[in-house]
Amino acid sequence: MVTFAVLTLLLIIDGLALGQTTVDSIATGFVGQDVLFPCPCSDVHTKLVWQNDNRVVNLYSQNESDKDNIDQSYRDRSQLFQNKEMRNCSLQLLNLSVNDSGLYICYAVVSVGKVSSKLEQLSRVNLTVSDYKKTISQEHDQTAERATAFSVGVPILIIVLILAVGLLLTQLIRRRHLNNMHTTTYSPTDSMIVRRELV
Repeated sequence: MVTFAVLTLLLIIDGLALGQTTVDSIATGFVGQDVLFPCPCSDVHTKLVWQNDNRVVNLYSQNESDKDNIDQSYRDRSQLFQNKEMRNCSLQLLNLSVNDSGLYICYAVVSVGKVSSKLEQLSRVNLTVSDYKKTISQEHDQTAERATAFSVGVPILIIVLILAVGLLLTQLIRRRHLNNMHTTTYSPTDSMIVRRELV
């Protein structure tokens, strides 16, 4: 138990020191769904810990009493895929909630000699959890706004086009009428010719 307390303290200190390093991967999920955090590992570690901030999400240890240190909110919702042969130390987090968002770090304690060990950071995953209902509602609202803008914009565009075509036709008719007036001249002899033909 004392070794696990020291390990947890080292993880917290290491987590604070690593605040400036980059995230290995990004994961997204929705409330109520499950998510898998990948973590490759080797077969030389003696302990493995997944941590979110100062909370232990899950761990692998030969000492079963160490499992008491897993945070209560993760006890029945996290699974380790501890498989040394396949070099897989991935973590599955079940039934996500919005509070699960954050940075998850996988640490391994690797033995160096018979009495000493070192702490290795294996994986860092930044998780973002969204509320599915809110996301769908926001997308529906955005679609409704676009549909409203389209349904209002199209009739206005049609009216503007009709007015423009009407104005253009009026101008063309007026121009043609003016051209006809300039080419046709009326003289009194024209009316006489018409009268003689009628008689």
